[in-house]
Amino acid sequence: MSEAETRESAVRKVIEEVIPKGMTIFDFMRSAPSGDYFAHVQMMRFFQIASSDLEFLKKLSQEMQEKMEASGYKPDNDAISEELGRRDGARRMIRLNEITSEAFRTNRSLLTGENFDECLDQYKRLLEHVEKTWSGACGLFLNGNHPLAAFTAILVIEEVGKLSRLKDDLMHYDSAIERPNGEPVMRDHRKKHFIGVMSGAVINSRLDRILGKGVIRKILNQAENNELERIRQNCLYIDIVNGRAVSPHEVVDVDLARTLCILAGELMAETLGFFPWEFERMIAEVSKFEIAVGIPEEKLKR
Repeated sequence: MSEAETRESAVRKVIEEVIPKGMTIFDFMRSAPSGDYFAHVQMMRFFQIASSDLEFLKKLSQEMQEKMEASGYKPDNDAISEELGRRDGARRMIRLNEITSEAFRTNRSLLTGENFDECLDQYKRLLEHVEKTWSGACGLFLNGNHPLAAFTAILVIEEVGKLSRLKDDLMHYDSAIERPNGEPVMRDHRKKHFIGVMSGAVINSRLDRILGKGVIRKILNQAENNELERIRQNCLYIDIVNGRAVSPHEVVDVDLARTLCILAGELMAETLGFFPWEFERMIAEVSKFEIAVGIPEEKLKR
């Protein structure tokens, strides 16, 4: 038996021994108790192993399709493919994977605890920081300080990009990869903007409904072409334009600030809501803000 065949046999054995007889893969993957971080991390570890088996992935895909059909949901795959083409989605997702893979290989782990509980505590504190920062951006917007609201929203997007690997760090809490020469965190603003936006906006029907497909395509371009960094600078500094001094309040209007606050909240929930109960908490707060700034409730339905 070749090395590849030996590995395949070992993976199949793991799958057969872990999933209870008579339970579908889909139901097993959803069986970890809500609120139990350790159980969900173990499930992610299992999926990482099992996903190297093509038969496992085919069966899971079939079960998910059956679940969607039973619930009455029929995705329009042609429309999705067409929209992805307009967004240059295939190329951008490949580049996203390249950048995030490089960051994971070269940057040190964001979690440095000696055991799972210590790493989980660090994980929760990092998420809490991002959630509070986003809440601060919303407060600034509602108080009429649109430039600082926009700036803080972009800061949230940067932190989303930086923390997009956080679930992987938690999953590898007891097998951290040594990167002695690596930077502790990613510091490139442009890369963080790209990761933060592409991770949650290339495919996101909810964002499409709330902000509009045209707006999302524009944001994707801005994240790739360093435009978000230019906007970030405009939020803070008085500049000279056409021979006269221009303040941030003249450059960053209410619509731009509103769009960025909504975008940052949606990306935060989509990308950092790794665990179901975290996503539900985040998206509930994001929905409250969206309703407060005039988004119709029917657009928020899932």
